Amino acid sequence: MKNVHMHMTDRVVLLIHSLRGALLRTAKSRPPVFDDKESFVIRIDAGEIAMSTASLTALMNDYVFNYRKAPIKELEITTNEKGQLEQEGVLDKAVDVPFKVKAELMPTPDGRIRVHARSIKAAGLPVKGLMGLLGIEMDDMVKIQAGRGIVVEDNDFILDPQQMLPPPRIRGNVTSVRIEGDQVIQVFGTGTAPGRRLLPYAQYRNYMYFRGGNLRFGKLTMADADLALIDQDAKDPFDFNLDRYNDQLVAGYSKNTPSHGLKTFMPDANDLAARTAKAPAAGARP
Repeated sequence: MKNVHMHMTDRVVLLIHSLRGALLRTAKSRPPVFDDKESFVIRIDAGEIAMSTASLTALMNDYVFNYRKAPIKELEITTNEKGQLEQEGVLDKAVDVPFKVKAELMPTPDGRIRVHARSIKAAGLPVKGLMGLLGIEMDDMVKIQAGRGIVVEDNDFILDPQQMLPPPRIRGNVTSVRIEGDQVIQVFGTGTAPGRRLLPYAQYRNYMYFRGGNLRFGKLTMADADLALIDQDAKDPFDFNLDRYNDQLVAGYSKNTPSHGLKTFMPDANDLAARTAKAPAAGARP
């Protein structure tokens, strides 16, 4: 994949600069199915993926901490001029406690992301003094449900992108992480962009290309897949939404290739509403 904005939900979007990997089936009885995001995981061998702080905020509130008795609520994530991640929210205690954390990001040896706190305040007070007074650590205050992709280690949060994203899940190790503007950029594996040998259509700037194995989309199953999903508008990244991919297919067009592959040219998902609004009503004369 290259220059793809992939919607995990309406509010959570992965900004894929480049990605090389594989779709792995989750059940032996059927191949990856576009209509079932639980049917596959995306293995990332190498790539660079960004997420805006708005998407990260939505991910935390709508998914990671969206369960009964979650310890954190009303979380808002931003960045600052020092290249730090700022997190403001409320600890859900007997009496709600507002908190603010300024942190630096770094990869862990096992491929996760450490959010290393440089400054912590609760109820406007420096937390080190407050915790020293209470005789507890941050991980005593924040007990997070297992499987949510986030744990507390001493005074740091450890994020696991493999668990914290909604389906389709990803599999891969983060080797580098940095902040640029309002984006958190994660490098997986070597970070090397897909080479020309992986895409026979090097003239296109924004695309998703699937080669080998079986793949199902709609009523079609492609064996020994050779499928390119190509952005019709190369001026901006390819906005792709799995929940609306069929609408994108209908609004686009396809071409068979001499090698029995398929090239599908699709509009951006975020352009579909505008196209629908401009379309003449049924029965209306053009």
